[in-house]
Order: sequence, then structure tokens, then C-alpha cells
Amino acid sequence: MKRKRNKNRLLTFTILSNDANQVVKRFHMNKAFFYSLMVLPIIPVIALIYFMTMNQHSQAEIEELTAHLQLETAKSEKLERTVSILEEETGETKERLVELTALEEQMRQYIDELPTIVEPSGGLQVLADETNMVETEDGLMVPSSELLERYKQTLAMVDEISEELQYTPTSWPTNPNTITSDFGIRNDPLNRSSSFHSGVDIRGQYGTPVYATADGRVTLAKYYGSYGNTVKIKHSDMYETLYGHLMSIDVEQGDMVKKGDTIGEIGSTGRSTGPHLHYEVLQNGEPVDPKPYFNIYGEFDIE
Repeated sequence: MKRKRNKNRLLTFTILSNDANQVVKRFHMNKAFFYSLMVLPIIPVIALIYFMTMNQHSQAEIEELTAHLQLETAKSEKLERTVSILEEETGETKERLVELTALEEQMRQYIDELPTIVEPSGGLQVLADETNMVETEDGLMVPSSELLERYKQTLAMVDEISEELQYTPTSWPTNPNTITSDFGIRNDPLNRSSSFHSGVDIRGQYGTPVYATADGRVTLAKYYGSYGNTVKIKHSDMYETLYGHLMSIDVEQGDMVKKGDTIGEIGSTGRSTGPHLHYEVLQNGEPVDPKPYFNIYGEFDIE
């Protein structure tokens, strides 16, 4: 029984020859060993198929990861562009704030220099309401380009007005600011009769400085009839001023003077009853009342 079982485990191979005289050869081989030999060549094929399958799977994963990486790279580039734009906008916002601060400071200086009696109105008002402000990404309210442009236009207007004021006789020609004789019809102190007074007389002591009331060019600096020692200044095509009865003259004809420059000293030369300054404002060649120009800067005294 045992021998029969062993035979079942063996495979018998017979080798026959074409020569009838040759001995028939037989040999036996274990079935398990034989099957192992048959399966052995299949293993590399199976392994190859396995690795090819795994490689395809890995390739698919690599392609998926590559696509994901490209997507993330695109997002990153978009984020970088957004950050760049925000940084640029932030820079512009800071520039606007700096520019607005400078404009505001300049505006304050102009307002401080302007006469206190003049109230801002019309084109000189720039209201920073909500329509003039824009909101940044971080919620900061900043001035819009329109507001900055309006500030610039306002400052240009103030510059123009300031320049006009420099050539408009608005300053007091001496100190103190006390008018002793008004403009217009008055009783002449010398002949005691009514006459037209073409300027105002301002109280002063001998030697009190006399100042130019606006920028301009000296057109007369000499003794001038009943005015005595006189200085005349042309400020613009519209305005001229005259300073009479001076004790001394500190400028010459042709000199350029600035508002507030000393041009002489109070005296009593010419047709005069005592030390004072006769001051005239001429508009388009005709004398006008100087008081409205003084009143731009404040109240004046009249005796």
C-alpha cells in the first residue's frame, strides 16, 4: 500500500530511441518538484505584471499630485499677485495720507495767514464727508483721489488769493492804528472850510516807522508839494498807495518793496499841522476810502 502511494507521487518519463537495439530508458521525477519547475518561469511574468500594474497606479498618483501641485501653484501665484496689489494699494494709500496731511498743514498755514475776519465760503470749503472717502481692504477710510484733487484746487485758489493779497494794500502803514481824519468831505484844519480829503490821517510821533502796505515798486520818493516828503508805490495795474508828510524817506524810485518793509518815518512836512501820516489808496488811479482794506484785518480806531 505504501509503495503504491509513493508511485503516485512520482512521474515516470520514458526515452525511446529510433534504434531498436538501444535500451529503453526510464527515469522518475517527483511530482511536486516537476510542478515547481513548471511554475518557476511563471513567477517572473506574474512579478512583471504586478510591477507594471503598480507602476501604472503610481504614475496615475504622480499625475494626480502634479495636477494638484499645479493648482496650488496657480493659487499661490494668484495670492502673490493679490498681495502685490494690496501692497501697492497700501503704498498709494500711505502716499495719499501723507499728501493729504501735507495739504492739510499747508491749508492750516494759509488759513492762519488769512485775515481772521474773512470766513471761508464757496470754493474755499472742502468738506470731508463720506462721499470723499474710500475704504481700503483692511477697513481704513482714506481720502479719495477726488478729495485730494479738490484740496489741490482749493490750495491753488488760496495761492492765487494769497498772491493777490500780497499786491493788495491791506496792511496798516504804521502804528498805532488810530485814524484822526477820515476819507471824504471834511473841514480843512488850515482854512476852516469844507474840502475833499483824498486819504486818511493816522496818528503818530516823529520818527515812527512807516511800512509798505503791499508788495510793489516805488514810483515816487521825494518832496511832493503839499504832501511834503512822499513815497508812492505801484502794487498792480489796479492799486497804488501814497504816504505823505514823512520826516524821512528810506527808499528810492524804482525800488521793489515787500508788504511790511520800512519806507520812511512819520513827520510833518508839507501842508501839515503836526506829526501824522497821510495815507491814500488809489484804485485805477482814483483815490478810494482805505478803511475797507484795513477792516479786512480787524477793527480800526477813529477819533
